Amino acid sequence: MYTRAATATTPALIIYLIDASDSMNELCGDTTKIALVNKALYEVMKDMVRRSIRDGIPQSRYKLALFAYSSRVIDVLNGICDLPTLLRQGIPEISAGGMTDTAAAFAAAERLLLTYINDFRRGPAPLVCHLTDGRLSTVDPTPYVRRIQGMNVDDGTVLVENVYVGDRMLRKRVRDWHRWGGVMRENDLVDEYARFLYRLSSPLPESYRQNINSHGYALQQGAALFFPGTHSDLIRLAFSVSAATQLK
Repeated sequence: MYTRAATATTPALIIYLIDASDSMNELCGDTTKIALVNKALYEVMKDMVRRSIRDGIPQSRYKLALFAYSSRVIDVLNGICDLPTLLRQGIPEISAGGMTDTAAAFAAAERLLLTYINDFRRGPAPLVCHLTDGRLSTVDPTPYVRRIQGMNVDDGTVLVENVYVGDRMLRKRVRDWHRWGGVMRENDLVDEYARFLYRLSSPLPESYRQNINSHGYALQQGAALFFPGTHSDLIRLAFSVSAATQLK
């Protein structure tokens, strides 16, 4: 499973759910959390373009949806957008403010998948990449996540990745993130909300693991699609994993 290649006729669908609540305006180093996320999104979309160039022309190997959520959910790209169109329009920046309605964000992803999943039946399994920096302030999103993970295409079930922008969540200190094996079990985490998000995360497919490790990382078999977003390099890694499907 999870071996189908993304091509112009069988593109990969990635849905980004970005927490844009008030707390994302907090400082993280010498910038804000939301500024780090905007920069990482821009960089990973540039990577997608670079991976999709053929004869000097970017191909539609990726299709993207982007929802920013706080007290309400904003469809940033107005539905599903392919890379060439996004290049022409420019990548919009996300601003932050409001509460954290995580359930509404996953509900938006579920509605989009219900509408379009058959268009991606023969391509790579769609992936939902969710980034947040704090506890939800509304209802539990678990039912939406489980229904999303229950959807499938020929390549496998829909993948859900969680990125938690928080401090001191790992039980063991990591000295070199390029040698880090990933989160293998719930007991690797000491933060209860991190554990909650870990339980909602899909396993890291082997093809994704090999592709991302070819760029100098050491994620291990059995790792989850859960990443601590403690600094810009880790957010970039998490977003890079979301786009690490096979290409042809």
